[in-house]
Amino acid sequence: MDGYEDRAHLEWWANRSTCLARIPVRLRQAAVPDARAWDAVVSAPLDSGAREDMQFLIEASPYFTLRFADDSVNEVEVERSGDGSRLRLSAVPET
Repeated sequence: MDGYEDRAHLEWWANRSTCLARIPVRLRQAAVPDARAWDAVVSAPLDSGAREDMQFLIEASPYFTLRFADDSVNEVEVERSGDGSRLRLSAVPET
C-alpha cells in the first residue's frame, strides 16, 4: 500500500454553475501539525496537455473545492509538490 487512503475529487469552479475541472485524487493526511492539510496524488494519469491545463488553473487561482465520496467539501489551496501528479492541499480558513 502506498499510504494514500481517502479518495476525493478536486474541482475548479469558474462560477457557481460552471465546473471547469474535476480531478480524481488519492489523499493522506499531511505530516504537519495542522490537521486540515493533505498530500494528494492524481489518481488517473495525466497526459502532458492535462498537466498543463491543471497548472494553468492553479496559476489562475489555486483555490479548489475538495469533494469527498460522502459529498462533504472543503475549500483548499493547491500547490504542486514534486512532479505534476503530486499536490499539497491546505484547507482555506472559514471567514
